[in-house]
Parts: sequence; structure tokens; C-alpha cells
Amino acid sequence: MTDPAGHSVAAIRARQEALVKQRGELAEADRILAETLVGAHAAMRESVRRLDAISAEIDRAVTDQTALALDTSLGARELQRFLATKQGEMAAVVAAARDLDRTKSAELQRLRDAYGHAAI
Repeated sequence: MTDPAGHSVAAIRARQEALVKQRGELAEADRILAETLVGAHAAMRESVRRLDAISAEIDRAVTDQTALALDTSLGARELQRFLATKQGEMAAVVAAARDLDRTKSAELQRLRDAYGHAAI
């Protein structure tokens, strides 16, 4: 016959081991969450910086219209090319932000699942 106290000690040890494992999993999830948020914030700031730089370039071009000779067909075409290039740059920033959003959303979903499985 087995000793009831032995079962209790074994059960306590098993529960302690499970809690240690769970705590490690939660600590890893917390680390990944912090990295994900810091990375998303840094990427957002960089996107805003890039869009601000593009905006400043457009503002400078519009302000300096006389130097662009917009009253000539060559000047108008150059401005059109410039604006098309800037539009492409803005689209690239937005596309990169969307890609990052999808990536970070997937990471957060995995973390949500990890936190759900590790719930006490």
C-alpha cells in the first residue's frame, strides 16, 4: 500500500515543477512581447520620420515654384515626375507599415495563445 503523504509530496513537487515551467514560459512571452512592442514603436517612428522627410521635400518644391519653371512644359513634366516619385516613396512606406502590421499582429496572436495556455 502506498503512503498518502508520499502521494501528497509527489503531487506538490509535480505542481511546483509545472509552475516553474509555466513561469519560464510566461517570462519568455513577456520578453517577446516587450521586443515586439519596442520594435513596432521604433518602426512607426521611422515611418513617420520618412513621411515627414518626403513632405518637407514636397513643401520645398512647391515653395520654390519659380525655380522649377512650371510655366514651361519641361518644368511641369519635371514636377510631375518628382511628385510621382514622392508618391511611390510614400506608397512604399505605407506598404512596409502594412507588412509590419501583419507580422506584429501574428506575433501578438501567438503571444495571446501562449498567455492563454500558461494561465494558472
